[in-house]
Amino acid sequence: MSDDILNPLKTRQLIGMDNYFEDLLKLYNSKKLPKVMLISGKKGLGKFTLINHFLNYIFSKDTYNFKEKIINEDSKVYKSQLNGIFYNILHIKNEGRKKTKIDDVRNLKTTLSQSTINGNLRFIILDDVEKLNASSSNALLKTIEEPSKNNYFILIDNQEGNVIETINSRCLKIKVFINKLNKSKIIESLIKEKKIEKVLNNEDLDLSPGLFLRYNNICLENEITASLDYIIRLEKLLNLYKKSKDKIFLNLAILFTNEYFYNLSLKKRRQIFLFDSLKNKIIHYINDFFIYNLNLNSVLNLIQSQLNNAK
Repeated sequence: MSDDILNPLKTRQLIGMDNYFEDLLKLYNSKKLPKVMLISGKKGLGKFTLINHFLNYIFSKDTYNFKEKIINEDSKVYKSQLNGIFYNILHIKNEGRKKTKIDDVRNLKTTLSQSTINGNLRFIILDDVEKLNASSSNALLKTIEEPSKNNYFILIDNQEGNVIETINSRCLKIKVFINKLNKSKIIESLIKEKKIEKVLNNEDLDLSPGLFLRYNNICLENEITASLDYIIRLEKLLNLYKKSKDKIFLNLAILFTNEYFYNLSLKKRRQIFLFDSLKNKIIHYINDFFIYNLNLNSVLNLIQSQLNNAK
């Protein structure tokens, strides 16, 4: 279930991205689409979803609902993508266990030297390009410097590092930004489309749609509800981090910490400076837990002592 929720390929409606979508179509229809594009923006804004809709329009124009920006679930292209057999679109991820290595980039060059079966265009999507190491970046640079006639590169920069300047300078750069109102619209659309049980209040949290889905899914899978005491939620998340070493659990712990003290400050406005100081101390403890691999119970005791000061 969580794979369906978090898989951007299964987001069939594009919301809040009309201007970016139409700009890409203008480039394509005027035959001015660059060989290499860099789509840049915070992680979870929907950059891959935007690209996927653009490519579905190109390869399945007759079935794509342009007015509503909806991919037809009966489209042959869409079905082939879900089954991983649509070879005109290559998606190379660069996260978790799927970190892109220099050999992956070199092998890509061999793949691209071969013609597509139908002689049609081929698009190569490289995700988290800012996380490529120096060797992989240089190998990629050599590949994009010599693109063949039908190969187009779309690089996704999630702004979690710096894309090397030599790659930056060879791309048409498109910066994606979505305001809070559109983020909320996208999240509500995803909740409806994917039939999600909502346990986080996106109205109070300024999260990207993708990050909201991940955080909400973590809470669902681990029974972390809003009714739980803050310290219990914190303990669950720090335990999850200790087992997995995935920093997303620490980021969610910090998000809950900010939310907890924000709500406290609304009730007791005269103590806002005290709450801000206590919040910063607790976030410092959470970061120390990550950096120094501290004992969980010791950290929780320190945090509980700060919460006692807030009462």
